[in-house]
Amino acid sequence: MQLRRHKDIIAFKTGTNSLPVAFHARNLEVAQVSEETWASMAPTTFDNGFVMNMESYEAGVDASALEALESWNQEHNQEARTSSLKFGIRSLTLNVTQICNLHCTYCAAGGDGTYGDPIARISVEKTLPQIQYFMNKLKKGETFHITFLGGEPLLYPEAIKLIADYVNIIAAEKNLRSDFNVITNATLVNDKNIELLASIKSSITVSIDGPAETHDLARPQKNGEGSAKATIAGLKKILSRKNDLGRILLHAVFSRQNLEVEKAYRFFCEFNADAYEFTFDVTESDFEANRKFMSEMTRVAEIAYARGGEAELRKITLFDGYFRALDQQIRTENYCGTGKSLLSLDSNNKLYSCPLEVGKKNELLGEAQDLNMAALEKLQSPLIEKNNCQSCWARHLCGGGCLFVHKSLTGDKHKKHVSFCERTRYLISLTLSYYERSRG
Repeated sequence: MQLRRHKDIIAFKTGTNSLPVAFHARNLEVAQVSEETWASMAPTTFDNGFVMNMESYEAGVDASALEALESWNQEHNQEARTSSLKFGIRSLTLNVTQICNLHCTYCAAGGDGTYGDPIARISVEKTLPQIQYFMNKLKKGETFHITFLGGEPLLYPEAIKLIADYVNIIAAEKNLRSDFNVITNATLVNDKNIELLASIKSSITVSIDGPAETHDLARPQKNGEGSAKATIAGLKKILSRKNDLGRILLHAVFSRQNLEVEKAYRFFCEFNADAYEFTFDVTESDFEANRKFMSEMTRVAEIAYARGGEAELRKITLFDGYFRALDQQIRTENYCGTGKSLLSLDSNNKLYSCPLEVGKKNELLGEAQDLNMAALEKLQSPLIEKNNCQSCWARHLCGGGCLFVHKSLTGDKHKKHVSFCERTRYLISLTLSYYERSRG
């Protein structure tokens, strides 16, 4: 893919588009442009986030095309608006247990699901008042989201049921909506657990990295044996009750040890799931692995679009998120709601800004209803500003990037690693090419 830029306008050429496609970063507008316009823009690369533009006297520049580019660059799209997150906790991730029956090679929870503190069961008695504290601050009609995590949350399904039932009672009293999701390796799924999850209409995210020969390399049991057989059996049980549950999502993680995204996608297509999520390992910085992942995602997008056009492509969450932002004309200032709309509660009933930061003393934000408001205040600025993304053309679709990825790769939450930015810009460009094909 070739790339050129004029200030806040990026343009790219792919083998799937007859003319270059341009994107106005601030206005969230996508359009084909002429070859003369393309030639009047400055060549750039995916690892370059600096503003670039050509001057009228430079070779190859078309004066009228450059003038039109500058006119478009200065335009204001009145339809586009910025999604600013004001402080108000509407989502909790909740570790109902901090033990796991697997030992995944890339586990971000201390390597064994414990976050360095193996706790078999959260105290439901302590948890319910904490949840009510946050729900009491919501306005009528708002939705309160809980994602149940572990370890492996189905080691303590009773807590899921008790907490969800309580949330539903409070929601009914206060005219709120509730939403639940369970992230599981699916190896412990049985009829009783499915009935429990169906009773709260929970969505389910199944962690599965592809067919057995791939999955078992990254997700062994603690005895070293593979977990794929049990995971697939659990997934099939979940899908057999699909109509009684919320959204079913299949989530795979890729790193230099496994970059077979296409194989995973083709395998996922064998199941009747609602969505697929393909994540690059948050601690992986290898440039060749990064670019191989980008190449694999290009191939997956091609296959998905050929299979079912926009609808099939958007079963992949990354593409769906960018399509929605473009359709709704919403500029994103924050990659996620960490510390703004989202907090994480561990099995000790301690609060953190991010589920990947659980157990780290310097990331502790409080316990029970005792929040460290000074620490929370530091998290309220838009990430685009804090991460110095103002010159990046992808800023309003990326939202400044993941703080945990930044810290893992650079040691600083607000210092970006070039591999993350390169991958994100490339995948956004890939999405834009399909958006133009779909919308014309």
